[in-house]
Amino acid sequence: RARFLAALRVLDRSEERTFCEMLYWTGCRPSEALALTALNIDFEHGAVVVCSLKKRGEERGRHFRSIPVPSAFIERLDAVHGLRRAQGMPDGGRSTRLWVFSRTTAWKRTRQVMAAAEITGIRACAKGLRHAYGIHAAIARVPETRIKKWLGHASLATTEIYLDMAAPEDRAIAERMWG
Repeated sequence: RARFLAALRVLDRSEERTFCEMLYWTGCRPSEALALTALNIDFEHGAVVVCSLKKRGEERGRHFRSIPVPSAFIERLDAVHGLRRAQGMPDGGRSTRLWVFSRTTAWKRTRQVMAAAEITGIRACAKGLRHAYGIHAAIARVPETRIKKWLGHASLATTEIYLDMAAPEDRAIAERMWG
């Protein structure tokens, strides 16, 4: 995760950097990030409100999750995308999508940052970053119910995958203990 964040400088456009940062800070799917508008940024609570696009049936388009993000990131979003100005418009920013590029461009930019960060293999994609977010949260001892909520999982069983995947970190913890 740290290498990905440091490698954002490889992207020339600040809009592309904020897109990749959104994936990093929220663990959302690229299609969920691309659907975000100025209205989805909650300045008061320091959060991004994501509409879960993976829900089916009656839930589709009606399930939202609020994900806390650092205030510095929200300020960067505002500086790059003019969020406060857009939220002051008559529609409250509903029509102001943060990123107007395609999913293909989103995937390409994410892979470009992954390559610059020297992240390879199955982890070198947006889904790999989403999994890294879940694992990082588990290692940081975020309650599994919060991880479930932030990632938009329907079942706690799905979230438990991240708790099991945190096991490789056991060696690093043990090495610290061994001194």
